[in-house]
Order: sequence, then C-alpha cells, then structure tokens
Amino acid sequence: MNNRACESTEPTQALTHTQTRRGFVKTASIALAGAAAMGLAGCAPSATGSGNATAKAGDITWDEEFDVIVVGAGIAGNAAALTVATEGNGASCLLIEKGSTPSGNSPFCKGDAIWTKDVAAMSSYMKELSHGTTPDDVLEAYAQGLGEIYDWVIEMGANKEEMSITEPTTDPEERNAEYHELENSYAFGYFAIGKNTDVEVKGPDHVQVFLQDAVAQHSDIVDYRTSTPLVDLVQDESGAIVGIVAGEKTPTYIRAKRGVILCLGGFEHSPEMMQNYLGQGAAVPAAGSLNTGDGHRICARIGADFWHMNNCAGFWMAGRDLENTTYTNPPIFKPAPKGFGITVGVNGRRFYMDWDGYNVREKYPYMSDMSVHVGSRHGHMQFGGEWPHLPMPSKAWFLFDAEGLAQGAIPPSTTKGEPDKEGYALAANTIEELAALMEVPVDELVTTVDQWNECCANGKDVYFHRPESTLVPVQTPPFYAQLCAPSFLNTDGGPVRAANGAILDYDGNAIPGLYSAGEFGSIWGHYYEGGGNVAECLVFGRISAKSALGNTAA
Repeated sequence: MNNRACESTEPTQALTHTQTRRGFVKTASIALAGAAAMGLAGCAPSATGSGNATAKAGDITWDEEFDVIVVGAGIAGNAAALTVATEGNGASCLLIEKGSTPSGNSPFCKGDAIWTKDVAAMSSYMKELSHGTTPDDVLEAYAQGLGEIYDWVIEMGANKEEMSITEPTTDPEERNAEYHELENSYAFGYFAIGKNTDVEVKGPDHVQVFLQDAVAQHSDIVDYRTSTPLVDLVQDESGAIVGIVAGEKTPTYIRAKRGVILCLGGFEHSPEMMQNYLGQGAAVPAAGSLNTGDGHRICARIGADFWHMNNCAGFWMAGRDLENTTYTNPPIFKPAPKGFGITVGVNGRRFYMDWDGYNVREKYPYMSDMSVHVGSRHGHMQFGGEWPHLPMPSKAWFLFDAEGLAQGAIPPSTTKGEPDKEGYALAANTIEELAALMEVPVDELVTTVDQWNECCANGKDVYFHRPESTLVPVQTPPFYAQLCAPSFLNTDGGPVRAANGAILDYDGNAIPGLYSAGEFGSIWGHYYEGGGNVAECLVFGRISAKSALGNTAA
C-alpha cells in the first residue's frame, strides 16, 4: 500500500525493535513481511536523530516512563485515562493525541450511548446482532459494561439534570431499537450528556467534552499531550509491549510499565484501506480527518490479528454539493430528506431502496419477519431477504421536484430555496432537460420517473417496496438533481480484542501489555445498534484500563 505519510528525503531506519537483555535483535522489516501479506504494510517509520534506532547492545535508553500509556484522546482514550486516574491508586498515565485537537469521530458524533439494566437480555440481543462474528465472552463483557456505564458517568460528575435519558424497559412496544424485530431488542436505553433540551445546559454539552474536562481535573496523574502521534510500539524478547515511540520529528521513547491502550479509531480517511477492505475508496466520511489507519499498520507489523475489516456504520447515498466538497443535507438528519424523491445511478435508473440515510426505518412489530422489511439501518439494507451492507456506486443523483423541495429534500437550514443557484443541485423545467444536464440517458430517466410517479399514484412501490409515507411523486417543475456520494460514519475493523481488552495475535494469544478500546478493532462485526460505538468506547476504555492496572509494573 502506498502510504504518503511515510515519504521522506532522509534515510529511513526501522524503529520497531525487539528489546533483549543484550540489545536489539529484530527490526520492523521482519514483521513487515506479515503486514505486507495483509495489505497493511507501510514503510517503516523514520528514526532520524534517535540513538536507539541503531542500538546494537545494551538496554534501550528510555526518555520517560509511565505506568499506563493511552494513545488517542477521543471518548475511549479519555475513559481509559480517567479510569487510571480514579482507580489506579496513584498509577501514572500518559495520554497522547495525534492532532492539535482530537479529530477522529468522537467530537463529531451525536454522543448517545446505550445502557442497560438487564445484562443477560442485552447480552442475548448482542449475540443476535453479531451473527457469530464476535465471541460470546467479548459480547458478555460489553453487556456487563453497559450495565455499569450510566452509574459511572454520574459518579464521574455528569449532571443528571442536564442529561437526555431514556430508561431501559421490559416492554418491547416502548422501544424502537435498530433491529426491533430481534429478541430482547428492548433491553436497553440511551443517555447523552448535556442533551436535555428542557433545561438550560450550563455544563459540558457532549460526552467528549465531559470526559476531557474530567481528565483535566486529574492533571497531576494524567499527562495529556497533543500533536504527539504514535510512531511505533516497542517489544521485548518475549513479544510483550514495553513502550512506545511517539513524535515523528523528534522520536521519544516512552516506557509503559503496565500497558499501552490503543484508542486510535478507524481508517475512514485512508482511501486505499477503504477500497481494499470495503470496496468504497470514494466514500465520504462524515466525521473527523485524522483516522487514517496508522495504528492498523503499526499493529500489523507486530503480528496482531485483525477482524471486522469489512464492517462500518454506512453506506448510504448522501446529498453533496455539485463539486462534491460538502454535504448539502446534514449527514445525520431526520426526517430523511431522501424520502422526498428518488435516487438514480449514472444510467438513469433506480438501483436500490432509495429512501436512505444513516438510520431510517419503520417501527416493525417485535419479533416479526425482518426479511421483508425495508429501511436503512446505518447502511444495512434488506437485500434478498438479508441485511448486508450494500455496495454503493461512487456517484448517483437524487431527483425531486418543487413540491419535494418545499417538503425538505434539501433542508431549509441549508438552502434559501434556490439550490441550483447555490451550487447544491441542477435544475430544469423538464425531465428531458434535466437528464441532459446530469449526462444520463434521457429515455432511461424519463421511464424511471414515469414508473415512480405511477407507484406514487397507486400507493405502492412495486420495485423496491418503500413505505407508503415516502411515496412523493416527481411531477411539479422545476425538477432538481442533487449529486450523491456514498457516505458513512465510521469503520469498525482493526486488531482482534479479547474480553479483557487485550489485543490478540494470529494464534489467538494476547500480546502482553497491549490493549484497545473503541472503534479500533470494534466488537461490532455485523449488525450495529445506534449508540453502541459511544458505549463501546466507554465500556472498553474502562475494561482495558483496569486490565492494564492489574499488571505488575515491569
């Protein structure tokens, strides 16, 4: 894989060494062979100016040391650092962040977290969602954590009065879970810090902000550093992770006496990895820009196993401006604007159940047959009676008319009512003229619009079974065409994670001293429940921190 971040005019020497009692005997180039087989190998990191990079004998010279090192200051990293600060009995913690400010998914997400009062029922639901892609003990650990995180955030100082809270229930009809048809889907609720719209919120208005503030109150224990990217991990002769190398310009060797916790997010902003693993190199991520797969390449070099690399929260065809530089419809928006028209490919034809968004669905009866249902559930859509991720083309068009625009095809918060003049859509007085502007076959588009309008008149989408409430005709000029691109929230793939947060190697053994949390090797391998990633960050941030704290200081 071409990794432009590795380009350098300076001589490059490998930093990943195995530390022995007598010196270093293995370099990154050896482990890179296995990484290359996975398609994850980048070049070895530069080590200019570091004496350790060429060490031949003697122990490594550590620049600093901490009990626990946490890499990545999103929700998962902050939860881990806060756990060390409050439960570590004085253990020291280093928290490093790649950018000048966190810019993965955490600061941009809605901030909802799921929680439960019925761990057994929640565990059962998680196993239904997983389809065997995640071991039971990992799902059970997650469910147990869901039974604890609400009380934990309150204990850490969250203002209950300013929180949006949906209590878990025992009544299936009171909840509208992502997969309401599955058994025990009612077993959880939601909470979101600072999102109570009925009160004036004076404290943190997002879980990321809340955790950052909480960690800052423990600055005597947690040393938080920005603009400090992880460059590599350091192993001893047994394969245990004993430290990290951080900071690309001047590499710093930092010893981790009890463990390293990687909270590095996904690979949303690596088009190469997106294409290799998801076939969607042209997809547009909806959140921050720093999740470029750096940690995946580092873990591949030390022999970590990988899972869920083909899973993500997406895809749906999202409205973009005509230059494909920004969203014209907010990426997370309800009601779904795509319910006010139809979507066609570059051939002028509808090609899927095109009432889509990040999460739009009907409330179907509990335990009913989901093989005949429709909707978009974080990109999962019914296809042949199953709910896979649909492969989406790199370009499509959302068609609507004057009535659709008035109803919200492009939200009033975005357009002043003239989307064509604002660069948000093409416009024409006839479908034929619009087809010419779109550069799609005229006859195909005319036929598609005629078929759709007939469906609307008859009250039934005979082609893709959209709900009756979304059958909005395209018949009143002017007609509009909005560019669409495949969009998504986050990837889930990464190093395999054990129930205690440990990262596993290809033989299923824990790599000593190495842990993960959040979307970096997420437990979500098939269906996804909204709010589950935020909760996962909290749950496994805490689990991994407690596992690291349980180690004897090296």
